[in-house]
Amino acid sequence: MRFSIEKKELLQSVQHLVSVAPTKNASPILTNYLIDANAESGFVKITTSDLEITVVVEFAAAVSEGGTIAVSARHFNEIINFMPEAIINFWRHDELLMIQCNKIDFNLLIADHTLFPVVPEVNLDKAISMDAQLFNRMISKTSFAVSGDVNRAVLTGVCWKIMPNEHLMAATDGRKVAEIRIKNSNLLPVREASDESEGSIFAAASADAGIEKIIPVKTLSFLQKIADNSAKEIKVLIERSKVIFSYDKYLIFSQVIEHKYPEYQKAFVTDLQNQFVIDKGILHNAIRRVALVAPDDNLRIRFELDSEKFEVNTSNRDTGDAKENLEDYNFQGSHTGVSFNFRYMLGILDAVDSDQVIIKLGSSKDPLMIYNMSNKENEEITFLLMPLRS
Repeated sequence: MRFSIEKKELLQSVQHLVSVAPTKNASPILTNYLIDANAESGFVKITTSDLEITVVVEFAAAVSEGGTIAVSARHFNEIINFMPEAIINFWRHDELLMIQCNKIDFNLLIADHTLFPVVPEVNLDKAISMDAQLFNRMISKTSFAVSGDVNRAVLTGVCWKIMPNEHLMAATDGRKVAEIRIKNSNLLPVREASDESEGSIFAAASADAGIEKIIPVKTLSFLQKIADNSAKEIKVLIERSKVIFSYDKYLIFSQVIEHKYPEYQKAFVTDLQNQFVIDKGILHNAIRRVALVAPDDNLRIRFELDSEKFEVNTSNRDTGDAKENLEDYNFQGSHTGVSFNFRYMLGILDAVDSDQVIIKLGSSKDPLMIYNMSNKENEEITFLLMPLRS
């Protein structure tokens, strides 16, 4: 194997791959990249996997000799990062990958590439095509709300549900919910006779229920990392146990979380009697200031408000108290108060698009429903935050 490529071109392709390769694994081969150079096509293909997600990136290079090797992902990326902006030469010598740039030389030990998991061939004829920026936007509006609790695996992913006339993404950790719904869309493929087979995902999906898959947040975070405004389209092939994304020069295979997603929408409350509208930045800054002395165990702060007064406060027996009165807001309803985890609220406010935010609330036991002041055409975004007990 022998190929050459400019550092900046190689780095654009591999800088995020290392986030997929595990640093430790029961199968040591997975800590490596599988690098395949093809002299006929003039392309180099690099594959990385942790079995939950597999990423293949293919890019052009000056390939004078084909071949396949496996080398440490972490060391490969670190070496490339510290090389000067120049052409880097790669070639195999016995059981070493030689890396040379200007007067700099590295020799990396090669692993047995035959142990690397086989990546299947993919036919994207039945893939869904959609706007890549919209897909990335849907991820950004929901992925922050997933749970980090590995004991609740179903909540560690984002639910993507495709119905005949709309589709949505949603995430929850049981204490907050984020949902974005895209209306007047038609992503469901036309069903053919062959789709009635037992192996097809469409055989079990009714026309009303559509398709629902829970995608691990690691997969969606990787898609966000490689987002490029020049790549306008993403193709998605949905299978029973995995979802395959084709985006720019990347092919991403992702396992899905095999659970039924909880019916989070039952927590949505539409008849809350109180509502206020306020500048998002003003509210965000006030919460940040008051939270400086919030209790470490539950990160509690509290809203006390009516049409005359809006107070954000907290009390911490180990640190002290803080409060701030806000003036520029519009309130409808009767006096109310509610306590909540300030980090969850800040995460939701960061996902709000509009300069002003609408927050609906009831009693201290009711959830807070949070909305954009206005939504983009055919979009509906809903956030929910559960209160803390007083």
